[in-house]
Amino acid sequence: MKRISFTILASLALLSSVSAEDLSAIKWETNNDEPLIGSEKAIRGGTFTDSLPSYPLTFRLYGPNNNDIFANWSREYSLDIGLVDRHPTTDKFIPIMATHWSIQPDNKTIYFKLDPDARWSDGEKITADDYTFAAEFLSNPKIQDPFAAQYMKDYIESVEKIDDYTIKVVGKKPSWRPLVDYNFAPLPKHCTVVDDKWVERENNKPPVVQGPYVISDFKEGEYVRFKRIPNWWGDKKRYFTGMFNPDVINLRVITNDDLEFDLFKKHELDIFRVMSARQWETQMNFDALANGYVHRKRVFTESPQGLSGIIFNLSTPLFQNKDFRKGLQHLFNFDEVNKEIMFNAYYRQYSMFTGTPYENHDLKGYPFDPRKAREYLTKAGFTKRDANGILENAKGEKARFTLNYPSKSLEPHLTVIKNIYKKGGVDINLQLLEPGAAFNKLLERAYEASLVNMTADFYPDPHQYFSSEFKPMKQNNNFWGYGDPETDKLIDIYRFDMDEAKRHDAMMKLDAKLEDESLLIQFWQAPYLRMLYWDNIQFPDQFLPKRIDTYTDYQCFWIDPARSEKLEAAMKAGTKLPADTVIDVDPYGVQKKLMQSASASGAPAQLKN
Repeated sequence: MKRISFTILASLALLSSVSAEDLSAIKWETNNDEPLIGSEKAIRGGTFTDSLPSYPLTFRLYGPNNNDIFANWSREYSLDIGLVDRHPTTDKFIPIMATHWSIQPDNKTIYFKLDPDARWSDGEKITADDYTFAAEFLSNPKIQDPFAAQYMKDYIESVEKIDDYTIKVVGKKPSWRPLVDYNFAPLPKHCTVVDDKWVERENNKPPVVQGPYVISDFKEGEYVRFKRIPNWWGDKKRYFTGMFNPDVINLRVITNDDLEFDLFKKHELDIFRVMSARQWETQMNFDALANGYVHRKRVFTESPQGLSGIIFNLSTPLFQNKDFRKGLQHLFNFDEVNKEIMFNAYYRQYSMFTGTPYENHDLKGYPFDPRKAREYLTKAGFTKRDANGILENAKGEKARFTLNYPSKSLEPHLTVIKNIYKKGGVDINLQLLEPGAAFNKLLERAYEASLVNMTADFYPDPHQYFSSEFKPMKQNNNFWGYGDPETDKLIDIYRFDMDEAKRHDAMMKLDAKLEDESLLIQFWQAPYLRMLYWDNIQFPDQFLPKRIDTYTDYQCFWIDPARSEKLEAAMKAGTKLPADTVIDVDPYGVQKKLMQSASASGAPAQLKN
């Protein structure tokens, strides 16, 4: 899920030296001309029930374990709301916590006018002091968040209070995207104390927030509930129109995918995202769908694709050998997995930056080639097979590793992959872990190989994944423990150079360099969301914003009470509701573009239908 605006960048707060004359001369910008993200037809109220694959590791958004699946809910609906945001359909910047902004000619200084209506969930005003406090907070080692601390160190020179509702942010260097790099969220100064016990004390404490929802109830291992703040300050703001509609969000912890589907069919969950192509094609014959109580939609979107596939821990001796990693690349048979398990519904992903302006379209990846795989594995020293056909080296070490994965629904795919690799002499031990535990092992680099599936933004952020700055430390998104001077140089050109041509060239080289490093066996992508939802759940005319990862991003849906009554009556009487025969929804012409560019032999079958 994407964050409404998540780039935590701050540093030591300074007293302002800006005079009234200087401030009066500033030319302010705003943008209230973009289309609504939600719908004016939306109805507020009701309880929306969804699932969580694991109980939250923490309610904190900073410090250890702050980036699990639950954190996405907290970021989007509660605590991590930035000064401005990129409109998820038009890509233009729009006001959020700030009503106006002014980028100075040096491209590193920005003034922001804060919204004076903004309030914390305890009723206190959100002022400039909360932004300067965020600077102090995030640079404090006691919160144990090295990624945030490093980001601030690299990016921000100062955060200054001009007056109660005006701040000045100065970056370390000129930026070609200052509203992205120097855009951050406040923290409640009035109720936050940072000391040696902060991490432990705040771990399971519902935070004071600026968003529309607060954590109201929770039971470890079972559920977390959000309650909407009555008369939330953002209700009258243009770009929050038709968003955040349910009064209560009930997140049930459901660790079994089959159980989740069964609970949805019993109307104990309101929406179900269908992740499996097999399930989409073979398990849609249940009564609620046939009777019109449930809708089945495939909504085409155009979003950047995050890292997805099998990653290797470079601290593991086996994976320190690049030839071994390349051998594994050539044993991955995407076409067979796509055909046998996924009904040819997906595209192979090649770039680390798929769907962004910086995707290297010249990359072709590693084709399935057992002979080429054997050449690389031989180079890596695995020259003979044991009695079971598994390759081994001169020391008797086997070509064998454990692959962690967080969802049982992936077992059919991984079983096919395991069998293919075994034919090539590589033995994979599949290990299913609870999602939170699997992600924590990534953060701690306590794994050999693991599945990863990350979200992405309009602008890629290779620094967090591939910079050597994060190689010596854990609890960050450099899951591999990877670092290379050439990679660092290319990343810094992309981050800091004002010349677009140089940035683009650096990212093309970086994408190719990372492909050569074979850090990730790229999986697949789908340019759509497949979902089932009950008839009382309604969506805007455009259904979903263009650039989203899941149906809860920018929460635009609502619960229609009149349709709830009709649905309940129909279910009780055993009668049908009007059939909804439209499955594909393509408000942005994505499917049309794909079909126009697809060849008769190469297009996924699902996109031809």
